[in-house]
Amino acid sequence: MKNCPYCGYSNYDNATVCRKCENSFLATGGTVYQPRTYWIGPERGKVIRSRALSMVVLGLLIKVYWGGYGPWPTIDFPILVTLRAILEPLLLYGGAVLWVFGWIGCYI
Repeated sequence: MKNCPYCGYSNYDNATVCRKCENSFLATGGTVYQPRTYWIGPERGKVIRSRALSMVVLGLLIKVYWGGYGPWPTIDFPILVTLRAILEPLLLYGGAVLWVFGWIGCYI
């Protein structure tokens, strides 16, 4: 036996309508909550921002350690100088742009 959620009267298990108050046991069509859909979303935006921050930190490390800003000797191999000239702005500016994109992506 199942009880009516409205009046508490005991009804048969296969009943669809209460015998006492005549309310239906079946769910009627109503508004169903649908969460907002995102293209990127807050979770993925956070991952993008954390990776972008890692890129900026790596770019700063390249600038300091390969750029000669410390008391240690500068690495002057031609291949590494060319690599530093490419990687440093890519990591610094690309990381900053990617961080802003991840922040905006939380709301898209």
